[in-house]
Amino acid sequence: MDLIKQPGVVLCKFKKGDYIIRQGEEIQYLYYLEKGSCRRSTITEKGDEIVFGIKDSSKEFVQRVLGVLILYSDGVSVSNFIAEEDCRCYRIPKDTFTEYVQDKPDILNSLVSLAMYELRELKKSFQARQEGKVANRLCELLLNNAYHKNGKLIVNKKYSLTKISQFLGIHRVTVAKILKSLRDEGVITREKEGIVILDEKQLENYANAEKIIDYK
Repeated sequence: MDLIKQPGVVLCKFKKGDYIIRQGEEIQYLYYLEKGSCRRSTITEKGDEIVFGIKDSSKEFVQRVLGVLILYSDGVSVSNFIAEEDCRCYRIPKDTFTEYVQDKPDILNSLVSLAMYELRELKKSFQARQEGKVANRLCELLLNNAYHKNGKLIVNKKYSLTKISQFLGIHRVTVAKILKSLRDEGVITREKEGIVILDEKQLENYANAEKIIDYK
């Protein structure tokens, strides 16, 4: 890729748990995720961590550039980017990146799409908490992060009970109750690989609020 060959771009390594970008940091560099994954999260005034997403090196280009949307705001990160596992990233000076993309409308269009997607996801999470629809949001989260493997529909194992609670901004106990209800109905099960979706259609019905989950 031409971008990583530009002047000033260097390869960096991060251990699991390392901060790649810190909340409140003024961005001077972007990081292209060459291998591994990291979470984007914010620490609230109460000290709680709310996770907004997981960045993975298997994703397409713009989703692998950490901190890219910060360039088009005030330049100060409102989130932490923390390595979920050992990662390799190319550190890219912000000016190098903006010069690189300015004559590439396909990348700029992808950046707009990414910004709108993250805005929609944030709005959905807020509305779910306000309207008491966190169970529906949880089902949507499972569907959006599932993949087919060996004839099974498996939720990415990175989405643990703790991670799901951080995504939804609800207590772990509530997440456990919802997942138990789904297991009891035969919609999901838990195996070594993680959560396995057994009834995708039923999960879609819950995600779309066409059916109500009785988990309390």
